[in-house]
Amino acid sequence: MPYRVSFNLDDADLEHFAEVAQQTQAMARTKPADEIAASARHVLEKGSQDRSPDFIKERYSRLKSMLDMLDDADWQLPTDDRQRVLNALACFSTSESQTTPAGTLDHAIMIELVSRDLEHDIASYREFSRFRDKGAEKHAASNDAREQWLAPRRAKLQLRMHERRARDLAHAGGAVAKLFALFRWT
Repeated sequence: MPYRVSFNLDDADLEHFAEVAQQTQAMARTKPADEIAASARHVLEKGSQDRSPDFIKERYSRLKSMLDMLDDADWQLPTDDRQRVLNALACFSTSESQTTPAGTLDHAIMIELVSRDLEHDIASYREFSRFRDKGAEKHAASNDAREQWLAPRRAKLQLRMHERRARDLAHAGGAVAKLFALFRWT
């Protein structure tokens, strides 16, 4: 029998997470991208272990999508968007690895917040991956043909991602707007 647990983050809670994000953004600009990604991968490995509850695993699947976006040559993530993802992933590279259930839950909460900011990025990337996987055999003949097949879909999804992000930011207010804007590239 499923049991729903929910909680609210008040302005002070959001401010705390915003401070963590701002601190890690500064660090993200000085640390090598591969080091940031490696730290986030370590958090992913620890948090997505089989003994974790499903609600934790679901959050960690979003972290995996963020990491996959960085590595996926077909997705061709533009520089500004790549930096946004790195800024978000930097939230998982400042503290010592926490392998306790409380540490895993803290990371899951931060993943939830980060993935809300990157909601459209993650959704577009997942749609692109499904599209590519579905037609991979049919279009595997040559790299040129593959790129011709993927390019229009990628462009459409990345444009949609940018438009939806801008729309959400324009309609958000107060602490929510600040949270949505945490990982922009500036």
